[in-house]
Amino acid sequence: MSETNTPPKWEMIVFILFAIFFIMWSFKRCETEKINARHNPRPAQTRSKKAPQEENQKHSTLYVVVDSLNMRTAPHLDSAIVARLPKDVPVEFYGLRTSFRQQININNAPTNTPWIYIRTESQKEGWVYAGGVNFYKDY
Repeated sequence: MSETNTPPKWEMIVFILFAIFFIMWSFKRCETEKINARHNPRPAQTRSKKAPQEENQKHSTLYVVVDSLNMRTAPHLDSAIVARLPKDVPVEFYGLRTSFRQQININNAPTNTPWIYIRTESQKEGWVYAGGVNFYKDY
């Protein structure tokens, strides 16, 4: 009798099935990370855990220049609305903005600006489209 060094067929089948499941799991995980990255884009700067006031950071006062500007939980149109800001309301901007720009029509004019992270006078925080705010009140 001659001896062969090949594994039994059932072990080879189990190994191949394991490899296929591992590859499928890897692709699924990559796809999930792509979806999360699309819905939660990273801002150009990272936000610290401390509130900006506690860090003595300088801020700029901006004013809402459109009626009912939506403040959102994330910098995209599909995210939940935190608040609707009326025109001429002052907000604090600490320099946190997205690295990407988005084209949105504001007052029937196309604008292409990033999203910025702001805080209202009532201490609500969230993302707004930068085309909806300005350094000056819109009279």
